[in-house]
Parts: sequence; structure tokens; C-alpha cells
Amino acid sequence: MGRVCKYYSGWQRELFTCSQCGWTGTVGDRDLEAGDVAAIIECPKCYRSLGVVAYPNLEETREAAANGNEEALKALPSFESRVDHNWELLDRFDREKLRSTDQLPDLEGESLEFDWDFQKGSDGEFYQVIRARDAEVWRELAFFNSLHRFEEIKEMLRRKYGKRFKCLRPTPASIEWLSGDNLGKALQISDL
Repeated sequence: MGRVCKYYSGWQRELFTCSQCGWTGTVGDRDLEAGDVAAIIECPKCYRSLGVVAYPNLEETREAAANGNEEALKALPSFESRVDHNWELLDRFDREKLRSTDQLPDLEGESLEFDWDFQKGSDGEFYQVIRARDAEVWRELAFFNSLHRFEEIKEMLRRKYGKRFKCLRPTPASIEWLSGDNLGKALQISDL
């Protein structure tokens, strides 16, 4: 895997050596391949992985800003705002989410097939929308990598509609948010 660097550690001034092509030198943002929790440092000559730079959390950003790091000072207000917004969204999700089969409507039909869709609302937030025959059955805030929530809602649909429940299918628009980095898992559940 190579070296693991903290974001505000000054990794841009460290010397790296590629074990494959022998290149030695410093790397910068242009040599990073973005990931979810860290960026991979790639050799600028042969693109072999030299290590990773872990993205900073709020505490690390505050500490670096307190120590006068210019990048951290610029990033901190936005970071704090995003964290506050995410907490507000989590609180709202917890208040508004589907908790009980009693919240689901009574539906007609012997065979019920549901779609798990994804939409941006007029409020600018993203929603997962459950539909049956183009009729909206449920809507709640969406979060990236929500396979667990998909399974919870599928089980509630199964309990509410019994043998009439046939499937819950992700729509193409929902796959990325539903699966996060687990596209294979999402494709497996799309047939259930």
C-alpha cells in the first residue's frame, strides 16, 4: 500500500520513491486519485500507487487552522457548515423516515412491484422515492450508500403487502446513491 499520510502533514514536501520504475521526487494534488476516505498517491511516471493521503476530519482541520495552516483556515468555515448541515439532515431523516408499515398506503392488486427511485427535491435535497405503478408510495431523504435502508424498506413492504409483494427494484437513477462503492451488491439486489 505504501505510505499513509495525514492531509495536513506536509506530504507534498516529502520525497517518494516508486518501487516499480525508480522515480524519486515530491508529489502534489495532480498526483492524487480521489477516493471516498483517502486519495491514492500515484507515481507521476508509471502511475503505480505510492501511498494514500487520508482526508481530514473536522477536528484535524480545526487543529491545522489553529496552527496557522492556510489551507485549513480557508476550508474550516465550509467544513463546519457542511457538518452542521449533515447533522440537521440526519435529525430530519430520523423524524420523517418510514418507521412502521402503518405509514404505507393500502394498495390494490394481486402482484405488487415497487421501484426505488431517486430525485432532487424543490428544496435542493435528495430523496429516495418508492413507487408502485407510477404512484408514489413513500418519500424520504436519501443518503449515499443506502443499501441497508433499501433492505429495511423492502422488509417493511414485504410485511405490509405479504404475498402480494413481488419486488423492490432500484431505478437507474438511484443506483449510484443506493450503492455507493458497492455497485455489485446493488446489482445483486435489483433482482429481488
